[in-house]
Amino acid sequence: MRKKFFLGCLLAVLLTGFLPVLVWAKEAPQVADEAGLLTEDEISALTDLIVGLESETGWDIMAATTADAAGKDATAYTELMFDQNCISDDGVICMIDMDNREIVLRTFGKAIFYLTDERIDGILDEAWEAVSDGSYKECLQLMLTGCGRAFEQGIPKDQYTYDEDTGEIIPYKKPRRITPLEAVVALVAALAAGGITAAAIIGKYRLKWGGYTYSCRENGSLTLTDRKDTLVNQVVTHRRIPRDPPKSSSGGSRSTVHKGVGGRTSGGGSRKF
Repeated sequence: MRKKFFLGCLLAVLLTGFLPVLVWAKEAPQVADEAGLLTEDEISALTDLIVGLESETGWDIMAATTADAAGKDATAYTELMFDQNCISDDGVICMIDMDNREIVLRTFGKAIFYLTDERIDGILDEAWEAVSDGSYKECLQLMLTGCGRAFEQGIPKDQYTYDEDTGEIIPYKKPRRITPLEAVVALVAALAAGGITAAAIIGKYRLKWGGYTYSCRENGSLTLTDRKDTLVNQVVTHRRIPRDPPKSSSGGSRSTVHKGVGGRTSGGGSRKF
């Protein structure tokens, strides 16, 4: 009887611990229609599209609408919504902001490298025509499929990011993976180096396990000195000179980024309608 009671209490504790996670997951839909622009069938169709894109890309992807940006500009509100609803570092959010009358596409993490400025401009051009005609579902669908198309096209060979806050330019470097042969060679080299070092020390001092002691008092020395530094004054002047982004030979390899409201780097663009 006591055993069953204990197991029941343990199960209750576990369920209580997971409850916030379950509630959070339920309150974080892939399509958040705050402005009420979409029908249930349209939300279902967009959700199915997002599920397929997430499976293909490995990103967190979200579509949203709002009629009240809470006093924020469209970009800031979109970035905040992604931070509050998505847990992955890599992802995309497509927004129709009826408050600021603007459509927004923001990218995060790896998605920044795929969705360059030129590709985003092309996606927003298509979506702008749809939203201007009041076709809200089509607008979001065009933005989402455009993101999928950019992923299929891959990262441009000369892709680079331009930080509009600092002027920093960072060329994209493809992550290099260690081959199995390199891993084996590194492991053998590490074991050999460690074995040689240990053997040299044992041989030099003729150590016997458990029979050697080192007297710190007889062989060591300690000298203490007293020194005091007083800081009188300090003046530091900072000046940032942003660099103009270079012109790409292909014209479509740059991804402009900035530090978003959530503190992390994001790229993207927007269109007024």
